[in-house]
Amino acid sequence: MESLDTEVRARKTLGTVEYVESSGFAQGVLPTKKDVVQNMLYLLQPKRAGQAQRSKEDAAQLLAEHLQEHWLVCNLHTIATQNIKKLILKMYEEFTRLYQTRKQRQNQAFSERADRFNESSEKLFDVFCTDTQMRDKLEEYSGIKMTSIEWKFLEDQRNERKMYYEDFTEKQELKMMERRQKIQCLEHFRKLAREEKEGSKAKEVKYKGEEQSDEGTSVDELYPAEEENGGAPAFSLRGRRKRRCTAAATGTDLPLEGEHIRMSIRRVRPGFYETVEKVKNC
Repeated sequence: MESLDTEVRARKTLGTVEYVESSGFAQGVLPTKKDVVQNMLYLLQPKRAGQAQRSKEDAAQLLAEHLQEHWLVCNLHTIATQNIKKLILKMYEEFTRLYQTRKQRQNQAFSERADRFNESSEKLFDVFCTDTQMRDKLEEYSGIKMTSIEWKFLEDQRNERKMYYEDFTEKQELKMMERRQKIQCLEHFRKLAREEKEGSKAKEVKYKGEEQSDEGTSVDELYPAEEENGGAPAFSLRGRRKRRCTAAATGTDLPLEGEHIRMSIRRVRPGFYETVEKVKNC
């Protein structure tokens, strides 16, 4: 981000804490929530944006990218840029709502909320990627791997905040362009990792579905037998017998004197049709 000029900085006071617009983050440490709010104040100033004032969405997008870059210089992978943007907007909306509360409505409950916000503002604005599988993929794609030193540094920044990332300045100067290029690819890397993860889940669901389908299918249905006398394929002999028995039970029984006409459950003797034709022609 560009440096502040000599003009008066924007200041906003919430309770007993003053928030002053700020450009960029302190080197060697991870930004706090207060740092993020102060950078939003800077980005939303019309004079900082140029001819027109930025929207909150645009300011949060710029800040999210800058924040992500800052973490990467410390060899720490973050959540997706859009998720960082959402966290920034949510926190800044809370700050704006508290700051714009009219004095006549600033009761005890308001003071408690403001105190809680001010207290939390000194803590780390944590955007670390906690998804182990996703982080492993990001390390593989980008070539940035966390060491034990980075883990200790992250833990310190979440608590006492006494450590300083010593080679921050050197790495920032030497690798800034490289980092910017990697940041542009990060979302692509994240998409690949997410698709791979979802693909594995889809294959597992499909495999389970096929197993359940096989359990509900009989052998007769899977392997049809050939019809007798070279006819079209039919189901197993066992199935045909079952259907024949069912048909015999539900069909109309022939009178005893007509039993000689039937050859089987499905066929009658050829002479039957000849007799019928003769009767019709009489």
